[in-house]
Amino acid sequence: MRLTVPLAALAFLAGCASLSESDCRQGAWRDIGLADGARGKQSSYIMEHVKACSEFGIAPDVQEWRRGRETGLKQYCTAAHAYFVGTTGTRLSPVCRAEDADALQAANMRGLQWHEIGREIDQARQEIRDINTRLAELSVESTERGSLVLRQSFLRLEILNLQTQRMHYRQRY
Repeated sequence: MRLTVPLAALAFLAGCASLSESDCRQGAWRDIGLADGARGKQSSYIMEHVKACSEFGIAPDVQEWRRGRETGLKQYCTAAHAYFVGTTGTRLSPVCRAEDADALQAANMRGLQWHEIGREIDQARQEIRDINTRLAELSVESTERGSLVLRQSFLRLEILNLQTQRMHYRQRY
């Protein structure tokens, strides 16, 4: 738990495509690797740091970065994290051990399903808002009102169905 706050801060700092001069000069390569690993960065990502730091005449400590990245991958390559990544609509980066791949992909797919159903719910809610706007514009005698009200009722039922489906994909980790 103690690593969570510094790791989040490092992930934020390393979130840019390149490191700042200060990051390069500080030389906390193990920490930078830890953050990169926890974000699922490929081993080739070190080249981004090499490029960024070469502008300042600094060469990264690749071995320290790799050691940190390996530690970070242990946090990234868990079923709970694979699920979380999926809930953001993102596929898991192919950086985890082959023997863990099936379980992690299954967790990621559950998260992706949860995310997709949420998008469908949001779309249905937006359509209901659009229908409400249209109904407010129509006269009481309009023949279009009946079909809009019927569509609105159908969408409400669809949302209930989707919410029930989404519960099936909730996190279990």
